[in-house]
Amino acid sequence: MPAFAEVAVPLPVFATYSYRVPSEWREGVRPGVRVQVPFGRGRVVGLVSAASDQDPGVGELKSVTAVLDPEPLLSPALLALARWVSSYYLAPPGEVARSMLPPGLLARKTLQVEKQRSWPARLRLAVVEYGSGEPTLTPRQQEVLDSLRDQGLPVPVAPFVQQARTSVELLQTLERKGWLRLAEIEVERSPWSEPAASVTPHRLTADQESVLTGIMQLLGEEAFRTLLLHGVTGSGKTEIYLNAIRATLEAGRSALLLVPEIGLTPQVTRWFRGWFGDQVAILHSVLSAGERFDQWRRIRAGACRVVVGTRSAVFAPLERLGLIIVDEEHDESYKQEEAPRYHARDTAIVRARLEDALVVLGSATPQLESYYSATEAGRFGHLELASRILERPLPTVHVVDMRREFQRTGREPVLSDLLKEFLSRTLERGQQALVLLNRRGYSRAVLCRSCGHTESCENCSITLTHHLGTDRLLCHYCGYARSIPEKCRRCEREYVFFVGMGTERVQEHLRVECPEAAIDRLDRDSVSRKGSLRRILRRFRRGETDVLVGTQMIAKGHDFPRVTMVGVLSADQGLHMADFRSAERTFQLLTQVAGRAGRGESPGDVVIQTYYPDHYSLKYACTQDYGSFYGREIEFRKRFRYPPFTALANLVISGPERDEVAERAARLAERLKEERARCSDLSKMRILGPAPAPIERLKRDYRYQILVKSTDRPALHAVLEPLVASSHRGEAGRVQVDIDPVRLL
Repeated sequence: MPAFAEVAVPLPVFATYSYRVPSEWREGVRPGVRVQVPFGRGRVVGLVSAASDQDPGVGELKSVTAVLDPEPLLSPALLALARWVSSYYLAPPGEVARSMLPPGLLARKTLQVEKQRSWPARLRLAVVEYGSGEPTLTPRQQEVLDSLRDQGLPVPVAPFVQQARTSVELLQTLERKGWLRLAEIEVERSPWSEPAASVTPHRLTADQESVLTGIMQLLGEEAFRTLLLHGVTGSGKTEIYLNAIRATLEAGRSALLLVPEIGLTPQVTRWFRGWFGDQVAILHSVLSAGERFDQWRRIRAGACRVVVGTRSAVFAPLERLGLIIVDEEHDESYKQEEAPRYHARDTAIVRARLEDALVVLGSATPQLESYYSATEAGRFGHLELASRILERPLPTVHVVDMRREFQRTGREPVLSDLLKEFLSRTLERGQQALVLLNRRGYSRAVLCRSCGHTESCENCSITLTHHLGTDRLLCHYCGYARSIPEKCRRCEREYVFFVGMGTERVQEHLRVECPEAAIDRLDRDSVSRKGSLRRILRRFRRGETDVLVGTQMIAKGHDFPRVTMVGVLSADQGLHMADFRSAERTFQLLTQVAGRAGRGESPGDVVIQTYYPDHYSLKYACTQDYGSFYGREIEFRKRFRYPPFTALANLVISGPERDEVAERAARLAERLKEERARCSDLSKMRILGPAPAPIERLKRDYRYQILVKSTDRPALHAVLEPLVASSHRGEAGRVQVDIDPVRLL
């Protein structure tokens, strides 16, 4: 039995800590169990990462004060995955462990241990039966009792108390008087917002059969492989996923499907529950903590063998994992932007290697690095679906040169004449349309036409966006809000002017242009309340909405057979970003949103409004010509030494004082160069910066960046590791390290 344990604590420290295990706890201490340990002046709940009877020899050790679990919460494979995530992404091991478990299981503050519960119990105080008690009730007590009797038993207390605007104390009074009984009972919190779809498996096309055969052969090997499934939009990838998962279950193994957006989850889970029933679990961040815990517990108990979820579902505690599917593998949502900054796609590949599973990466617009790995480097297998199901044609794309529109009209119209014409035709035929503008709000900036002053955030170097719904100016980075000024805050003249447009303004404009049409909006603002996303998509799916305006949320994965027209406004806005991936993002977004049109029996049309009609990302997106785009873009990456030809790390140094941040950044760059001289050489590693970040001030902190490019990944880690360790000790100040960054803002 182990006398010593290594414990990962849920704090931003780049180390595990050694503890002595008292004899009374030795039988229960194993890797993967939670323990309560002293840390600093208090106690925290951490996760045992290793246990041994060998003294680590690091001096006098504190002792474990409690073991909280009868069995490990993480399997050996998941513990190995946690070690990889911590090492590869230079992330604190305790923070990694915390992200792999449901909220609340690893506590940063002292946890009161009662009866050594293995996890927070799924218990709610509830009304379980009624009685006939003392006749003396106040009018308010009688009103609450009558309201309770209208409810089906058992009655969960918390929602009833909120709904009836009463208190737990009043219910306890009714219990003392004998009118009801309260008890703690186990309640399964369902995450399902809609019933399972009634589905009938379709007959696969010859192309689908060929691809599925290739996948089945790899599944039969029960060995680690990575496969890129490159299929044009509407080619039927989901049907292949369903058949592959069914085969995995029949072989006695489990399956995991990752999707990039919460917006895709309800539709996908309806299909999967229709195929696999109660074997399906769902994991994503919009679930309540209770719902998420219940799903996690069912998965861990083996009651669910199919998990559908977003980024964090890559850590789902599935046993005998045989298949991982990463749908829309190119999507940036798979990258975690806070510590630990892991990428779910790459983490899925490592998990599959640890569990001898097959990974299928699916996309119509694969990330450049994935396509390179499949077609040139030979690291991935490659299967292709080159045509839509039933030989349906790709949509016809029409490009509107907005420079000519401006020359012709003397202004920048929201909708070009061509877009209005196609929209009118679509509505006359009783069909549906999508309109994409990847910018929410009403206007993107407020400008004084007298002195040129713009309304900016007090905390960030960002202009404030006008939101019509709240009639406020809002920062999309920190949430700072301000009322709309009646006159310029600088020159005090009344020349306030709203510049640019967002989805709110487009929706308003369409209501004027198409007064008979039902127009809805899908963006982060419109889905801020729980259930609103489901309602918006359900109305559109049922045909109650004619035109859906939205940001990139409408571009991914949705299958609406009655959509025959897609309009894209400001198609080139992403090209202005100071990021080497800007052309790739533009190509992906345009290809994906165009692919929403013409998926049913009627052909589709797409109208793209742009000021850069000759840019190669737009030209190739119009024809969904991924091969030509890849050929052009890969040469750019090779010439300027960007991935896949180099490994990147982005270091962000931040703090409240600009000069102090700049000085720390300069010192850090010098230390990086010193470490490089020890571990690598100038030809293999370049250190760029420091320089102010593109968004120099964020949430009141000034930010400087250092970008490190290396053709030798082990050398990159060797250079960064000592600096990361010193920053966590507080020696280098506040430094964020992002390995394989997807955004450089």
